[in-house]
Parts: sequence; C-alpha cells; structure tokens
Amino acid sequence: MKKILLGTSALIGAALLAGAASAEDPKVTIGGFSTFEAGWSNSDFDNGTRDRAFRNDNEIHFNVAGKTDAGLGYGAEIDLQADIDGGDGSSSSTPGFTQSGIVAHRTYGWLQGDNWGHVEFGSNDGVAATMKVDASNIARATGGINGDYKYFADVNNAALSGGAGSPLVTGGAAGTFTGHLGATIGLITSANLPVENGPATGFSNDLWANDDKITYYTPRFQGFQLGVSYAPSLTNRGELTNMVDVNTFGAGDIWEGGLNYENQFDQVGVAVAVTGETGKTDSVPTGTALNDLGAWNAGAKLSYMGFSLAGSYGDWRDSFAANGTTADYWTLGGAYETGPFGASVTYLASADKPTGQDNKFQDVSVGVDYKLAPGLTPFAEYTWYDINPSNTVATTTNGENKGNVVIIGSELSF
Repeated sequence: MKKILLGTSALIGAALLAGAASAEDPKVTIGGFSTFEAGWSNSDFDNGTRDRAFRNDNEIHFNVAGKTDAGLGYGAEIDLQADIDGGDGSSSSTPGFTQSGIVAHRTYGWLQGDNWGHVEFGSNDGVAATMKVDASNIARATGGINGDYKYFADVNNAALSGGAGSPLVTGGAAGTFTGHLGATIGLITSANLPVENGPATGFSNDLWANDDKITYYTPRFQGFQLGVSYAPSLTNRGELTNMVDVNTFGAGDIWEGGLNYENQFDQVGVAVAVTGETGKTDSVPTGTALNDLGAWNAGAKLSYMGFSLAGSYGDWRDSFAANGTTADYWTLGGAYETGPFGASVTYLASADKPTGQDNKFQDVSVGVDYKLAPGLTPFAEYTWYDINPSNTVATTTNGENKGNVVIIGSELSF
C-alpha cells in the first residue's frame, strides 16, 4: 500500500513540476439544480401515516478549472446543499436517510493530463460508483430503481421499524436478525455495492460514498479505461479525521477498482463494466465478528437509435456480515429517448441470506420526463416495491409489505 501511495504522490508531484507556470487564472463557473416533487404513497403497513408529501432538493455547484502552459489541467468542485432542513434529508421519523453531507455533497480537487490520466483527491464518489454499468444508468425521471421513491415509501412499517410483529430488527418483538451492516436491515434496496449503499437502517443512503479518498483514472484507450480509489477509513469525511478504534463498527483501507469499455459502432453503442470494493473491518460491535468488505458488480448496456437496454449482477458476498451470510442483486431495464421526451422501465431484485434466512426485495419503476425548456424538465414516476423477509425470522407473520409510490415533479438545472 505504501508503495502505491508513494507512486501516486510522485505522479502528482511530477505533474505539478511539469506545469508550474499558469497561462491564466483558473475560471470559476456556478451551476446546480432545484427540484420539487409531489409524492403519493400507499402500502400494506401504512396505517397512521399520510399518503402524500412534498419534497424540495437543491444544490449549488462551484467548478474551478485551469490549465498551465505545459498542458496540466487542474481544478476543484464544491457542491453545496441548499435546503432549509440542513440538506441531509433526515428527521426523527425517518432514521437512516442521512445523506452524504449536511452542508456539502462533494468537495474535491483534481489534476489531469492528456497522457497520464485524471486524479481526484477529496470527498467524492469512488470508481465503484462512477464506472459501474447497471439499469439505473438509463433510468429517467428521478432515477428509477435508484431514484427518489425511497423518500416517500413506507419505511416505518411494522416490517422495518421494530414495532409490533417486527421480524427484522435485532432484539425486536418477533425475533432477532443479524445481516449485512450496510444492507437495509437485511435487504438490498438499491443497485449499489456496500460503500455506495451506506450504513442504512431504512432504505439505502449514501453516507459512506464520499469518504475522503484519492482516485485515479487512466486515459481511455481503444474504448477501455481503468480506475482505482483508496480511502483510509469510511468515517473520514471532509475535515473529520477520526482515527480512534472503538468497540463499534468501523472499516478502513477501502479499495475500489473498475474496468469499463465504451464504444460506438455505427448506430450501436456498447458499454461494459466490472467494478469492485475491498476493505478491512477495524472494529466490531460487542460480541459480533463481522467479515471484511469484498463485493463486485458486472453490467452491460446496449443502445440503438434512441433505444437502450441495460442490466447487471452484483454480489455482496459476506461483506460486513457474520459468517454464513450471502447477498446479491440483479437489475434489468429499458429506455427510449426521442427529442425532448424520455421514458424508462427499470427492475431490481435482491436477496440477503443470513444462515437459515432468505430476505428478498424487488421493485419496478416506470419514469417519463420532458425537456420543456433549456434546463427545465418536468417528470413523472411510478414505483412498486415488495419487502419480503424470511418466514423463518418471525414467530407470527413474515411481515411482507408491498407498496406503491407516485412522484410528479420538475427539475431546473443551471
């Protein structure tokens, strides 16, 4: 590891020395988006909850870019949350929805050269997220299977919240459960590997995705590109340098790798990618031994004259779980785009299998959007989901919960 880090430092140092003189001051551009959503939801366990809510999501992006006389590109990106709730999407009634940052979503610097590639350093997504291919890549509206339906879905039902008859919460009234720490209480609810999925206690979040890391991408050659990311700890984010090893879960030496291929053959586009994550658990909850991180995803996409088809398979293996646990997921989707109009259908199915259990999740999402004006895109999305915990967990009921979410909204990007 030290040799690799020294090599990365040498690469950055050489790039700086090669381009010490700047032709002009770096340029700053400001962008971002403002999204409003109206959502309607119902499920088998929605007693005592409203069936509608509004959601407002806003970010302001500052991009800095410059280039030296020697051809070295350099810059930074700072994406600020701009929401009145503090920007993390969390509340006392929806635990587990904490997002990647309260003030900012991502903050990182970068260097780039035509011959040697691109380096990022700071709080940003790693290559397991940026280089992957799956059905969510072609989803319209809010993102389909990885979209915003989770903010309106019934996360506080009896099957998930630990209320009466709850089968899926450790120490709950109906039984005990131990599964992947990164999973949604034993369920994978998004097409993500564990780091991108986050330490969710409800539907998936992205609390881990922008941990402080260094990422390197090679130049693309004959359609191929390699990438690698390294983070010392999942809990190092922004200015936080938490180096204490306490008797609660923690993980470090997180490596992400990716290889993808993109090319265009006349009117046929092809994209294929394999990504993976590894890491070490450096502390564990009292009395529980959790396995190290080791997960991978493989996916492909084909496009032709506005039509796209994409799918993937992801394997969490026993990442951050007790011995005997396995988990995987697969996705499939189709999309069509013509002029300002786009539509998609995406599907996710997953299974998390601690010893003697088989907890399943699936959802189907249909989305449409229309570019009404430059930067202005109204959209509509319908998602059906099925939370189906193992019958062996509960003593009286398996707590299966089926639900529907409809979202109508618009996004202004600038």
